[in-house]
Amino acid sequence: MNMQKEMQKQMNTMISVLVSKEGKRLEASLGRSIEKVVRANTDALWVRFQEENTKLEKLERDRIQQLANLITNFINKDLPTALEKTLKKEIAAIGPAVARAITPILEKSISSSIMESFQVKCLCSSFVNISILVLVTY
Repeated sequence: MNMQKEMQKQMNTMISVLVSKEGKRLEASLGRSIEKVVRANTDALWVRFQEENTKLEKLERDRIQQLANLITNFINKDLPTALEKTLKKEIAAIGPAVARAITPILEKSISSSIMESFQVKCLCSSFVNISILVLVTY
């Protein structure tokens, strides 16, 4: 019996050692497998990310080129026409406004110059009349 108990102990020890070794082997194998799968998925995700990034960069370059072409066409074709129309419209509107602003000033200056001219003539004729009177009285 003693021998049987001893044999059971040894078997238990051997089995637990074997189970422990097999568990560690399985754990290592599972770890390597998971590491490979994670690495493969990470690499695939990285490749996909780079492809998407390349697509987006190409789309961005195309949009920038399209915008540059639109701006260039606008500057070369539409802007001069629009400026010409605007300037013609503004110049046409400025003419009457300038005429309205200048007319009162011109009327005032013309009338004042005419009045001064008449005053000078009147003064001259008055001076002549006074001179004649002075001469006659002497």
